[in-house]
Amino acid sequence: MNNLDFDFNGETLTAQVAKSQNSFTVSFGDKEVQLEPLGDNLYAVSLNGTKYQAAVVASQGKYFVDIDSMLFEISDPQAETVAGGSGGHGGEKDKIFAPMPGKIVKLMVAGGDVVKEKQAMVIVEAMKMENQVLAMANGKVKAINFGEGDQVDTETPIIELELDE
Repeated sequence: MNNLDFDFNGETLTAQVAKSQNSFTVSFGDKEVQLEPLGDNLYAVSLNGTKYQAAVVASQGKYFVDIDSMLFEISDPQAETVAGGSGGHGGEKDKIFAPMPGKIVKLMVAGGDVVKEKQAMVIVEAMKMENQVLAMANGKVKAINFGEGDQVDTETPIIELELDE
């Protein structure tokens, strides 16, 4: 069994990881998760007797995990990576980037809207999974650079905010 520290959505967690023949057991405190590789970045995840399917994509030293359309960002807090966020944009709280290349399914805000930190801004479809992208700070929508149906990458902001003072 190995102890590993992870940065999970901004919180550092210590997990115990044990590998068995075809699966992994990950323990966080009193919670235990079973992971079984299915191939092509897909995993079967069992938690409290319920099974889920998860998709995992690695990008610039981080892992993006999509479980039932909930997107989690996991990284090693000790790793030498570009500061925060996908594509190294974590320090740019005034810009909303796609977590991975994909297609905009739905814009959830309009120009001039006031938004709160962690508010859903846009839904991006990637790897046949829909990912909600959240605001990283309070502010007002200054610009929307793409429309529904547009293809996006991780380098160009989808939405730009004017941050609250």
